[in-house]
Amino acid sequence: MGQAAGIWLQTARLRLRPLTLADEPGVIAGLNDPEIASWLATTPFPYPAAEFRAYVATAPEGETFSINDDQGFAGLIGGGAELGFWIARRAQGRGYAFEAAVGLLHAVFEFYRGSVTSGYFTGNAPSSKVLQKLGFAEAGRSRKFCRPLGQDMDHVDVVLSRQTFLARHPQPHRPAD
Repeated sequence: MGQAAGIWLQTARLRLRPLTLADEPGVIAGLNDPEIASWLATTPFPYPAAEFRAYVATAPEGETFSINDDQGFAGLIGGGAELGFWIARRAQGRGYAFEAAVGLLHAVFEFYRGSVTSGYFTGNAPSSKVLQKLGFAEAGRSRKFCRPLGQDMDHVDVVLSRQTFLARHPQPHRPAD
């Protein structure tokens, strides 16, 4: 998926667009929230603005998207061979992670024929629920380092095939242009 400036993904309530420097305030606030950061594996905590700017400058094209609702920044989602997401505290509990993931996975599976992996730290019930609802199946358990907490934690590894996803979430019919 190319990351041309005009390419956005639209769902019923959300707009997903490539991450830009304009997202800095929302990303910094979210990743410096211990309730969010403690469930992420590789993000430093506290999360410095310089780290965000460096990430935007080097992020792979078309893999990291800002999730936006009618109030603005609502979280991040990244997809390709691996799906990851987090939702800003003000937007949690509204089904945004699921909605954004369905939209992004439809785009991913248009071009990618392999399986998508993801995972969550044991105890992260919201992420577990989203991933199960998407159709991910447990592929194993591991210990994974949680950088914000500075310790190894139990991790559930999950996988989703293109066939399983499309069977559960058929592409909505789009009218011809």
